[in-house]
Amino acid sequence: AVVSTQSTGEIYSSVLLKKHRRSRKVWCCYATSLACQSKMETVRDLLTKALKSLPKHKHVRTISHFAQLEYRLGDPAKGSTMFENVLTSYPGRLDLWSVYLDKTIALADNEQTRLLLDRVVGLKLPAKKMKFFFKRYVDFELSQGDKERAERVRELARNYIETSDL
Repeated sequence: AVVSTQSTGEIYSSVLLKKHRRSRKVWCCYATSLACQSKMETVRDLLTKALKSLPKHKHVRTISHFAQLEYRLGDPAKGSTMFENVLTSYPGRLDLWSVYLDKTIALADNEQTRLLLDRVVGLKLPAKKMKFFFKRYVDFELSQGDKERAERVRELARNYIETSDL
């Protein structure tokens, strides 16, 4: 059966969001539906409502989803700001760093990507996780930069190994 976009909005607002207002998936699906219809202002308003309805432990993943929508279908600068705000509160959430890096790399904003990678490799993280980000940084420089930049990153990794207590 074909459902019009008007009735989809009515279904979400009248049924799903009332019955399942504590479900992150319902809010995210509705936001995705609105974003695909180029209604980003409504999506931004929806985030506020979602955060009021959802339990606190679901806020970070919800904000991350909305930030990814901004990157993909809205204003990447707003998506970046959303990630920055979440990472200020949760600097150890490597899943968020990784998604944020993916989105920045996809925009082909090399300088912003380098700044972000520099920040990540400056964090105090376990060696295994640092290895992942150093490898990512070297791969990025080999594909987007040059060999000298990649060698600089390798030098940063060597310094990390020498100064850390492994």
